[in-house]
Amino acid sequence: MIPPSTDHDLARAAAALARLEGRRDALRTRREELTRAIELAKGRLAVKDDVEAFIEAVHGSANRRSLSAFETLLTALVQEVLPGEKPVALDLSTERGLAALDICVRRPDGTLEDVLEDNGGALTNVIGMALRLIAVVKADVARFLALDEADCWIAPERVSSFYKVLEDGAARLGVQCLAVSHHDLSQFSGKFHIARIVGEPALGVDVQSVDTTGLWDDAQPGLRFIRLVNVQAYKDTTLHLSPGVNALIGPNNRGKSTFIRALRAVFYGEARDSLVRAGAKAAGIEIGVAGNRVLRFTRQPRRSPVNIWSLHEADGSVVEERGMRYETGGRNVPDWVADLIRIRKVEDLDVHIAHQKFPVFLLGETPSRRSAVLSIGQEAGYIRDMLVIHRERCRRDNDLVRSGERELIGVEETLEGMEEIDSLKNRLSAIRQQGGALTDAAAHLQRLQQRTSQIADLDRRLGKAKARATITAMLPDAEELTRLTRMVERSRERERLGERVLQLGHRLARSRKRLAALHDLPDGIPALENTAPAQNILKRVNDLRSAARIAQDRLAKVDEGLVSVQADMAKLIEETGGLCPTCGAPVKPETLLDHHAHPSHLASPSERLTA
Repeated sequence: MIPPSTDHDLARAAAALARLEGRRDALRTRREELTRAIELAKGRLAVKDDVEAFIEAVHGSANRRSLSAFETLLTALVQEVLPGEKPVALDLSTERGLAALDICVRRPDGTLEDVLEDNGGALTNVIGMALRLIAVVKADVARFLALDEADCWIAPERVSSFYKVLEDGAARLGVQCLAVSHHDLSQFSGKFHIARIVGEPALGVDVQSVDTTGLWDDAQPGLRFIRLVNVQAYKDTTLHLSPGVNALIGPNNRGKSTFIRALRAVFYGEARDSLVRAGAKAAGIEIGVAGNRVLRFTRQPRRSPVNIWSLHEADGSVVEERGMRYETGGRNVPDWVADLIRIRKVEDLDVHIAHQKFPVFLLGETPSRRSAVLSIGQEAGYIRDMLVIHRERCRRDNDLVRSGERELIGVEETLEGMEEIDSLKNRLSAIRQQGGALTDAAAHLQRLQQRTSQIADLDRRLGKAKARATITAMLPDAEELTRLTRMVERSRERERLGERVLQLGHRLARSRKRLAALHDLPDGIPALENTAPAQNILKRVNDLRSAARIAQDRLAKVDEGLVSVQADMAKLIEETGGLCPTCGAPVKPETLLDHHAHPSHLASPSERLTA
């Protein structure tokens, strides 16, 4: 059999070879990956200049399309409200890698002038209103716009045109508008939903508005109503809103702008204690939203938290969804309000809710913020990002080609050193086959050794059997053995009779002693009332005497037979050379029948078999 150390060495060699084979396969896979990656990198580098030229061409085309569309839109709006005004011109450039937008008007000679610095308030307000519409649509926020006295810079005869543009733009873009104005807008359009301020500040003011619930679908986005409770001049009033353009009109200083302040408090967090009605402990603002829910804002001075935002179901309970309870206190607007309603500042600018005292929108901001808020130039920015990414990829491709080729050379050299793995694998397989053959041969040799030992043992047993057969051949014939057996049985019978005679003799002796004792009794024995026991004893004594005589006769015959048997046994022992005819042990005539006196009977069965 192969030594265990050899098997262990073969197993270790096989494991090491398997690891080398796995390493070789991994290197081959890596070589293929490197080869493919290097080929692709070289292919991209080969068309690097063509790709850059294509991206630059797309960049220029995108800029021209974007600018042209917005210039046309803004010019049309301005011409509608302010006929004869110069066309709007947009100039897109780059500042510190960011898109920068200048908003100008074009003079007849082709030169440009800034809208905010070089023109009047009417043109500024019209363009500001148009920019708010564009921002609401382009900035990916809620399509809601609240304008506070946006028509204050426009000549009264052009107000109708201003709101016609607002109405048309809102309808086309799907924007819900709330316009606060001191003009009576009902004469301009029958499509407006108009609410009026009534009352006097000293006595209390209220809002007259038609219920617009029937104009809404449950899931439709937008603000359904604005309810003010103890907010400045309002004790409890509701402004209903339609999905389109809404107008809140009334004389100056009647609280129209309070609704704008309320919206800025809810969505921008611009709330002060002055928002609370005189004598009230808290001010409440409720805004109806989609799904029959109500967004509620509470301002409670000298309490903590000072502001509370909460969202309520139609039954008044606070909304709880996905393990979140929509009720938050603090000074900053909760994120969930902006996420659900999507009215938020864009680039820190109040896109949705215009401030009366700051009517100019975006024109006073930097060119880069204008571009970001309006998303103008964003497409071009994406294209520039593509160009940067392309150049960065080309740089990585160059690095990949250099480092990859060096790594590929190392992989090839390592694989060359592993070319002998297959031959080593074959040799190891041959060695293992030889080891298996040696193991089979060793097992066969072990079986032969076992057979040899068995044959030797059988030879020893055969010798002993032959010796016993020789002794057995010297024994008398069957008739003589039968006769001797019968004689032995008769001797055993005589022995049993002798033992019986001895027992009877002892009993006879005891009976004689009793008889002698009875003879010593006096002659005059008193008469016994019951003589049956004595008679029984006397009968037994007589029986014992008769049995003793019979036994003595039998013993005499047994003694005669024993003498004859001893003579026959002596003759048998003499014929067998003084050996026992059954076990072959030396015996004497007087010990032939005593098996315990034979040495062979005292030995173990295996020793007697060997003998």
